[in-house]
This record gives sequence, structure tokens and C-alpha cells, in this order.
Amino acid sequence: MTAYKKSAITAKEGINFIRSVVESGGSLFIKIEQENDLGIDAILEFIENEYPLNKQIAIQIKSGASYYTAKAKECAFPSGSHRTYWSRYPLPVFGLVYVPALQTAYWINIKHYLEQNPEAAVIRFPATEANKFNTATFNNLFVPAVIGKTPVLDFDEAFKLAHSQEASEIYLGLLVLFRRFPNKTAVWDELVRTFIERPTTEIPPVLLYWLAHIPGHGDIFYYGETPSAETRAYASGLFARFGVEEVIKLLSFIDPEEQIGRGTLGQSVEAIVSSLPNAATMLREIIRLHGVEMSIREFAALILAMNEGEGALADLAALEKEGSWYAGEMALHVKEYEWIKPYA
Repeated sequence: MTAYKKSAITAKEGINFIRSVVESGGSLFIKIEQENDLGIDAILEFIENEYPLNKQIAIQIKSGASYYTAKAKECAFPSGSHRTYWSRYPLPVFGLVYVPALQTAYWINIKHYLEQNPEAAVIRFPATEANKFNTATFNNLFVPAVIGKTPVLDFDEAFKLAHSQEASEIYLGLLVLFRRFPNKTAVWDELVRTFIERPTTEIPPVLLYWLAHIPGHGDIFYYGETPSAETRAYASGLFARFGVEEVIKLLSFIDPEEQIGRGTLGQSVEAIVSSLPNAATMLREIIRLHGVEMSIREFAALILAMNEGEGALADLAALEKEGSWYAGEMALHVKEYEWIKPYA
């Protein structure tokens, strides 16, 4: 007698769970019937208010306790022979791990993961509130994440996530706070608190772009509710408390390759720093700090030269004497053109 393996039962249970979540959310679950396991179990077609969004994704479903480690709160499954197939598949490919004991699943963008981890034989990712997949999160979190819209959470839920120790939850909480509640002063308290209190490794770089909405710059694009004049004044007051330590932290987010230019994170950093009441004084102090990395001091000099032009020549010369060829190049540029204008 042929045995009906328990693994087959668990696999079917996972497929039925995912199908139920998708269909109860009003979208379409299109199962791919295939003799050979090519690596795609179904196609999801997203529907909103009974109309298609013209957005599909492919999914691979893994079911069972073997794909989830409770202690680490982590999911993992091998990429195996599917790696190339997933990478070349014409649709976005997502992995879903169904955990029977929890009656929920967790998701990962497989294509993105493989791009970031090209040598990984195992796709490994944290199981958090940010990537939970069930009836409660499908339309509010999962679909918005896939189609690039702001997730739907109330203020208290977002605020709680922002205080998490898990990176994906911090990002989700801050994103919702910024996009959905930009005129609550408590949101700006939280954004600034996150920047000041968390180490740089725990701060999503996009936080600097969000903060830059207060001073603004040429590449800030607004949509939805925008900060009011009163909100801007309140947040500017929070920024005004930044000292040298915070400015150094801001400068540390500038990418050495991208520098400060249009569309870069450095542009947001420059906008924030230049808006500070004592910006020039603090930048000059940083330039003189020998215990700070030379690249940070050079970025301080660059912003000073952008704001003061020839008034920054003495500071550039002092930095050049310490061995900074970049400061020398900036000085030559200022002498020839009077200013440094990286956005021109």
C-alpha cells in the first residue's frame, strides 16, 4: 500500500492556508499544477475594490516546522536548483513559509534576497510583525509592501513597532508614522528620538530623507498629507538641539562614493545640517577634531564651503595641511568659482 506522507499533508495545508488568506482578501490565487517542481507554486493577482491592480507576483510556499526556528524567530529554506529560475522569472518572486503551530506564514522577497546575497545556499530571514502573512495583514501590510504603497496601521500600532528591536519592525513603524501621521508632533519626537538614541546600524537610512522634509530640498517629493508650517516649526525646534555629536552622526550617513549630489542621501544630510542655527560653528569644530575620521571632516568642510564659499578657504587649507587632497581640490574649486554648488 502506498503511504500518504505527512509532509504532503503539511504541504497541502500550507497551500490551503495561503489560498484562504489571498481569497478572503479579495485577490486571486492561481495554483500552478506541475509535474516537476520548478520553484513556483502559484501566481497571485491583486484585486482592490473588485478591480484588478494589474500587479501579479509568483510565490513559492514552504510548509512545516522544519522551516521555522522558534527560538531565533527565523525562517529558512534552501534555494537549491531553483536559484537561477527564481532570478530569471519574469514576475517578482516571493517565498512564504507556513508555520502550522502558529497558524500563520512569513514572507520574503526572494529575488531581492538573492540580489543582496548572491552566494547564499539558504534563504534565511527573520519572522517578525513586519512580514507576517495572514488574513489580518494581507491587505494592510503585505499588498501595500508589494505594490509600493504605505501600509495601513493605526498610530498606536505603528508607534509600538517603532520601539522594536527588530530592524524590519522599526522601519515599518517609522514609515507608517511619517507617511500617515506627518502632522502629529509625537511623530517628529519619535523620528528624532530614533536618530539620536539608536546606533547608526539600527537606523534605516531613509530616516534622513524623512527628516529632510522639514528644511526641504530640491529633490523632496511630497504625496499625501504634508507637514504643516506649525509642524515644520516644531520639528525645526527639535533639530535646533542637535550638537556636534549629532552632526557627526548625520555626516556618517553620507556615502563616500555618492558624496553630496542630487538624489543622494548626502543631499538630505546637507539640508538638515545647513538648517541648524549654529551649523557653521559646529562644522568648523568638526573640521578641527583630530579624533574624527578624515572623511567626516571633509564632508563637514564640503558643506561649509557650499554655504560660505570663499569664507571656508582657511578651513580647507588647514585640512589640506593635514593631508587631505580632497580639501585641496575643494579649495581650488572655490578659488576659481567662488562657491561649490553640487546641485547645479
